[in-house]
Formats: sequence, structure tokens, C-alpha cells
Amino acid sequence: MRIEDKVNEIVELSILDVMDLSVEHLSYMFDVHILYNHQSNFYVQKAGVDIIGLKFDKRHEMFKAFCHEAGHMFLHATNQKAMPQTFNQLQEAEAEKFALLLQLPENLIIKNKWYEPIDLMKEFNVSEEIAIKRLQMLKSRAEVLQLQF
Repeated sequence: MRIEDKVNEIVELSILDVMDLSVEHLSYMFDVHILYNHQSNFYVQKAGVDIIGLKFDKRHEMFKAFCHEAGHMFLHATNQKAMPQTFNQLQEAEAEKFALLLQLPENLIIKNKWYEPIDLMKEFNVSEEIAIKRLQMLKSRAEVLQLQF
């Protein structure tokens, strides 16, 4: 459960409530610079400085993209342009999982007993599909760790 544990560790240090789930707060907590642009989302490190590029879009879409790029920042230290396609696909899948976990943090869901899709939809401004997927992931994790959910 490498990605879940990594995200939970990050969340424990940087997110106290739903109000902390913003590009502004997390970029400050992660000490990452944001480069807003009209072309693409990306993560790059230049001269020891972490930079996440975010394409102008709706606020929730930019937050989702930020979480995805933060996944690359925390999980991967590679140049995606210089790696095999299959490895690149694996890293993209890991970054997507990281993003979902960061957008809907386990500790907030459990602390507030938000166990229904409608709760997550309301509190995190996500679709029903995303809410159900996150709750299924949490249930699977609870089963593996033999926790009460």
C-alpha cells in the first residue's frame, strides 16, 4: 500500500480540514512553485526548485491536475520523455491514484464519518463516480488492514 501510506503521511502533516484542499494551501505546504499557463499541466524540477504547471481551467479541474502532478513530484524522479511507454503508463496510473487519494483524504472521510457517496460529493465537490470509487478503495484498504469501516 505504498501510495496510500505516502498520501496519508502527507495529509497528516498538511491537511486538517476540507478548507486545506486547495492549490494555494498545498503548494505552500509542499514548497512547490505554481506556473499557471494556457497550454498544459506538468511537473518539473529546475535547479532544485519544484514547479507544477497548471493549465487555466475550472478551479476543481486545476486542483485535480495539481494533485496528479504532486503525485509525480512525490512518487517519481524520472524524465517521462526518456522512458519506455509502458513505464510511463504505470507512472501515470500511480499519479492518478495519488491524486484521487489526495483529493479525498482518508482521515477526513473517517473523522467525519462520510461513508455515503453523497457525503463525498457534497464535501469534496466530486462526481458520484469518483465518490463511489474512493469509498470502494477505502473499503478495500480497511479489509486488507482488518479495520472497521
